[in-house]
Amino acid sequence: MQDVSKNSAQLYRMTYEAYSKFANKISRCQTLAEVGEVSKTHLKYFLNYHIIRLAVKQGDKYLLFSLTKDEVDYDFEEKAEILSHEKELLEREIPICTDKVPMEWLERNIDTSALQNPEMWAWLFNNNGRKVTVTLISDKNKAFTVADLEILKLAVDCFEAKFHEIYLARMLYKKNKSLVEALATIRLKNSEIQNIVNNQKQIIDERTKEIVEKNKKLLHISALNAHNIREPLSRIQGLISLFPHFADTEIRSELIPKIESSAEEMDNVLKEVILMATKELEHLKVTKE
Repeated sequence: MQDVSKNSAQLYRMTYEAYSKFANKISRCQTLAEVGEVSKTHLKYFLNYHIIRLAVKQGDKYLLFSLTKDEVDYDFEEKAEILSHEKELLEREIPICTDKVPMEWLERNIDTSALQNPEMWAWLFNNNGRKVTVTLISDKNKAFTVADLEILKLAVDCFEAKFHEIYLARMLYKKNKSLVEALATIRLKNSEIQNIVNNQKQIIDERTKEIVEKNKKLLHISALNAHNIREPLSRIQGLISLFPHFADTEIRSELIPKIESSAEEMDNVLKEVILMATKELEHLKVTKE
């Protein structure tokens, strides 16, 4: 049987076929969980690693994504605590290849007892203005070489594009949720305003009706009072018009007593009018709400 490892062309073809399957599967993912499952299944067929970690900067947040043989860990973090060598990569943008492996971080993620001469590889990629740090831990059993860098870059591009798509979808969902909540608030406020308007309209209608009724009563009082006062006043005016036709003694004996009687009657009517009007006006006062 032919040794496939010695046939470079066939090895590259198998590698890129494996990558093509990986990229096709990733393109269909809708969530980070799906990306993790696809990565766990397919990435091992074209890359050697014990753990691979990506830190993708999105605005003021980092998407941290790490993958081991059996585990996937990911999350969008606000002010995430990136590793010291990742900070160095972001500042200096110089690739790292060292046997000084960050053991504290490594031991939290994998069993380090089986590692033989572990190495840490790390790069900073700038994809469309979005910075991505990549950390890969390999060893003698799972060796990574410079020749693998090309296929790693392709995988990182695939990851970064999908992460950005998921990030935008998440931001869009949050915006839509905020808009829906704002719309619900506006509708609630509009309903409250409409209720206030309707209530004010009802109050105005009731007040208008009340004022109309009170005006009717006042007009009735005015007409009634005018009629009651007019009668004695007319008699007085009539008696006065007779003065030229009577002698002084007749005026004193006949007309003056009748004028005094009519004047007294008118005075009593006026008192009644004032009393009745005062009571009615007190009763008809518009009460302030």
